[in-house]
Amino acid sequence: MFVGDYAQLSIHRLMLSDRVRTESYRRALLSAVKAGDVVLDVGAGTGIMGMLAVQAGAGKVYAVEKAGIARLARQLIERNGMADRIHLIESDIESVELPERVDVVVGEWMGCYGVDENLLPSMVAARDRWLKPSGAVVPEVVTAWLAPVEDDGLAEGIDSWRGRPYDLDFGPLAEASANEVRMGHHESTADKLLAEPQELWATDVRTIRLEDARSPFSASLRFSASRQGRLAALAAWFVARFSDGSALTNAPDAPETHWGRSAFPLNAGVEVEAGMPIEVQLTCEPAQPGHCHHRWAVKVGAGEWQRHDTRRDPTLPIP
Repeated sequence: MFVGDYAQLSIHRLMLSDRVRTESYRRALLSAVKAGDVVLDVGAGTGIMGMLAVQAGAGKVYAVEKAGIARLARQLIERNGMADRIHLIESDIESVELPERVDVVVGEWMGCYGVDENLLPSMVAARDRWLKPSGAVVPEVVTAWLAPVEDDGLAEGIDSWRGRPYDLDFGPLAEASANEVRMGHHESTADKLLAEPQELWATDVRTIRLEDARSPFSASLRFSASRQGRLAALAAWFVARFSDGSALTNAPDAPETHWGRSAFPLNAGVEVEAGMPIEVQLTCEPAQPGHCHHRWAVKVGAGEWQRHDTRRDPTLPIP
């Protein structure tokens, strides 16, 4: 997803309709915000986090949003009688100037597996500039998870372009499709997993350095297939943990959210047997706000590596 998408009403309607997401943040803010606290809402969107913070007792909220959705946020804040406590600032979070430091920094910056929308740096920059030493961040820790999965629909969709539809050669489209990360992929459900999930990395938003938030995230994992099946993709998701011990996740076995999962397809599906080793390499490389490049590779048993890179997708911009 690109930052420009967040100027569209449709994505904000989708996020507001996601009750798992919004109620998780409501509970987290009720725990993190103390009466009279000053709160900074990073990337305010429709202003929902700021309004939840006021409900939790915040005395003042700085809601920072640079996209045009800020106009709707202002109307919603006024309609709910919170304009005296929520100060909407139409600005980029990394250049905004506030009159004071804050007690809580809140942001909903996660992509399908956390860092993949490259919005974490904005959250960390806001923390460094404006959070009091004793202040809180919401969420605190976001962990990315990965598992190999069956996905007949995804595999068949890529294969279909190799079958000369319309009696034409669509090989380049098949190759591009195999190097395209499918965001918001809801087909990677718990029954499709071919091995126990493993942690890619954990991001502690309280302590991560800005330079690290702007650097590539990489992991190499080795799975053991838990059953027979046809490996067609990798699925990735996140678990976001809050200070009260609660969590928000889009994991395959959790209640459905608007995120779905990220799916990283293979060039060709591979039949696996229980106990077979599956080696995986994944890199998420920040490119620009709202966008990352991805590289992934998969090797099953003694087979060859299948290597993928989103830079091979001709539809994506390359800085």
